[in-house]
Amino acid sequence: DVYKRQLRLHALASRALDSDLRSRHGIPIDWYDVMVQLEEHGGRMRMGALAEATLFGRANCTRIVDRMQRRGLVEREVDPGDHRGRIAVLTRGGRRLLAEAARTHLAGIEKHFAGRLDDDEAAVLAGVLGRLGGSTLLADEPSTEAGR
Repeated sequence: DVYKRQLRLHALASRALDSDLRSRHGIPIDWYDVMVQLEEHGGRMRMGALAEATLFGRANCTRIVDRMQRRGLVEREVDPGDHRGRIAVLTRGGRRLLAEAARTHLAGIEKHFAGRLDDDEAAVLAGVLGRLGGSTLLADEPSTEAGR
């Protein structure tokens, strides 16, 4: 029952945050996630590392980056260390959009999630999620800096 509730909460919160970003900035939450990951990694990442960090999988991440590239939010460069690989690079326009969208996203988190908890509830939830995040269940996950 707890797991089902967590899945439902995640789906509903993601849907609400996605709706906020689409209506105010014309981008889906997946694009926002890509821009956050790139920004947190100095504005550039190998495509495989980006797919791992976003949890989208390689093929889906490639499609997302293709669409973002058509909008001028990211560019792709050849990896100088491995000419077979590509590096996704956040453009100046992507950085501007990220700065604007971040305000919307953070306000949405407050509205749809954090603002519904008092300080004690937030502390308990943070403790539980911290314990689960360090559990053996997640120990096999690749190590990424996926926080938002």
